[in-house]
Amino acid sequence: MIFSSNLLVIQALTFAAPLLVIVGVALILVGLAFVVYRQTLPPVSTLRRRLLAVLRAVSLVTILFLLFEPVLSWLDRSDERAKLLLLVDRSASMSLADQGTVRDSLVRQFLSRAEFKQLTESDQLRPFSFGDTAYSGSLDSVINMAPTMVGSDPAGAWQAALAARSSEDVGAIVVVTDGAHNAGPTPDRVAATSRILIFTVGVGDTSLRRDALIADLFTNDIAYQGSEVPVKVSPGIGIAGQTSRLRISDSQGRTLVDELVEFRGTLFEKTIDAKFLADNSGDFRITAALDSITEGITQDNNRRSRIIRVLNSKFQVVLLAGSPAADVTFLRQALSRDTTLEVTALVETRAGIVSGGRNSAEAIERAELFVFVNYPSSSSNAALWQSVAERIEQVGVPLLYQHGPNVSLTMLNRIADRLPVAFEPQPSPTRVPLRDARSHPALSSREQLPAPSADLPPTMGAVGKVTAKTSGVIVSNYVPEDNAWASRRSSGRIGGHESPPHRRADRIRTFRWELGLAKSANGADFYVDLIGRLSSWLLAPADEKRVKITTDRKVYSEGESVHFQGQVYGADLAPADDATVLVEISIADRRERISLVSRGNGLYDGDFTPWSSGDYSFAGFAVVRGDTLGKDNGSLVVEAFNLEWIDSRARFDLLQAVSANSGGKFVSVDRPDSLFANLNLQTKNVESAREIPLWNRPLILWFLIGFLAIEWLLRKRSGML
Repeated sequence: MIFSSNLLVIQALTFAAPLLVIVGVALILVGLAFVVYRQTLPPVSTLRRRLLAVLRAVSLVTILFLLFEPVLSWLDRSDERAKLLLLVDRSASMSLADQGTVRDSLVRQFLSRAEFKQLTESDQLRPFSFGDTAYSGSLDSVINMAPTMVGSDPAGAWQAALAARSSEDVGAIVVVTDGAHNAGPTPDRVAATSRILIFTVGVGDTSLRRDALIADLFTNDIAYQGSEVPVKVSPGIGIAGQTSRLRISDSQGRTLVDELVEFRGTLFEKTIDAKFLADNSGDFRITAALDSITEGITQDNNRRSRIIRVLNSKFQVVLLAGSPAADVTFLRQALSRDTTLEVTALVETRAGIVSGGRNSAEAIERAELFVFVNYPSSSSNAALWQSVAERIEQVGVPLLYQHGPNVSLTMLNRIADRLPVAFEPQPSPTRVPLRDARSHPALSSREQLPAPSADLPPTMGAVGKVTAKTSGVIVSNYVPEDNAWASRRSSGRIGGHESPPHRRADRIRTFRWELGLAKSANGADFYVDLIGRLSSWLLAPADEKRVKITTDRKVYSEGESVHFQGQVYGADLAPADDATVLVEISIADRRERISLVSRGNGLYDGDFTPWSSGDYSFAGFAVVRGDTLGKDNGSLVVEAFNLEWIDSRARFDLLQAVSANSGGKFVSVDRPDSLFANLNLQTKNVESAREIPLWNRPLILWFLIGFLAIEWLLRKRSGML
């Protein structure tokens, strides 16, 4: 227990024992010191005896003082003025010229005012540059930064700046921008919830700038070989009465559209439709290009591309259920949400198989993934189970397995060597929650799931009656600990697919996960996301690379950073965190090598800034202790297009709404005086507690040594022992 004695109003001396106890012991020690020196041998003068007694008493009291670990504490009080967050737009639209004056030059002139210098000298200014996010820096670095960022997210920027300065008292936010908003939440709506005044400084011309550009290129992200894929192109912001030629072509050089576009002068022109035949699998590139027109701002926005992934066909998934149940319905719905899957459900009832039973033999023969729910049971169709088991054993069709109360362990034993766990007879189930256990490539290769296992509603499980095999990987556990989800990779199988992740319980009611999280903003899609990841991992070929290097997108705008993501796994699929991952990026005869940084769980990432627009290729590899684990390669496209050019006019209306909703004020960059007149950064009294432990201070120890040394010296001079 800690006891304190106030010495002054704002100071205290704290000991590890009650003050009365310390004082009592100190008095005893002082009395003992004087008793010891009441008589000495040989006798000395009264003055020397008293001096020796005082030295002994001071030494003993000092030792007692240190033994009870005294701590001196007080409050520092100071006046501190609130901080000003300054956010300066450095997106590409700030490089535009309005009537011959570049917006960025006006910003530099504004930031050079004496008021900002004074705020910097008084340590009140916190400068940030922003585009699609905010970056902290000095005022000079913000002034000298070139306006080249792609995308404008003012609301996200000031929220990020507030988070970065959450430990400080922020009195106001000043946003210097042209008002462009093409990413993130709507600024005026976010400003309405702000507790801090937001002052906006508008830069640029509010009139609509005419230009011929490709405002957007719409098409499917995924298509199937042999299908016709629709393409929609939206030319935008033209000049009335002018025409331009629009061409749409594919990666094989075929022209899909070649026609004249007559601009009407509206903000967005008509949409042009086209189709192309996806006759080859793989990545397919579609490019829309528009001829330049007079009075256009730039030709960099006249061309856009999209890359489409063309699959051979949909994956055939067969769901087998031992009986109708809510789990079957929810699981089927989750699988059907994936457009790359074609799901056939075979549900057993007393009357036989329903939902596709007529074509069950054909469905099983074509199956590329089996999904079991409470299957097989003792009453399951023997011939059907025989054909399913043969496909799993001999062909290596992967399995997504969910246990149930009617499962026949005797029949399931037919494919026991394909399961990652071993079963024992199960007692009555109990309600048990889940907790996260080990990472797994099926889950860790992407961003985190919308909800952790601990947030899932409790499910029913027979704890202690399932054992993970040595080849299994535990993904999640019950509490108390037991296997909840497990998976394994099977080797030496024909077809070489993944063998099953397994979610087990006497009746694991997984549909509750979706219902229980339905009102959760972060967890509403947990169940669908989980099933999608598991099915994708199962359908991946077994010779899948242990080293994967990808980019977050296939097409980038010039000026954007390319974000590389790496995944490195060992031979046992365990994530490798100690690898050196290098990526070489090249275009024409120029090359650059970057190193990816480990983020744990076998995940690596890094950024690369392209030199120019064009088609880039990359090749990477991972090395651990001199051994190469694997290699991967790919390509990406960098276009001159910048979404800042879609609507480059200054949006003073938006900035005025932001200031009004937050209680701040809007000013034009060429009339900033009213801004500083309204910036009233309040001063508040700040108290900070300070503590100094006295028991380990060298000065006190030196005093103690000095007292003891003087006592010893006087005793020796007096002839005492």
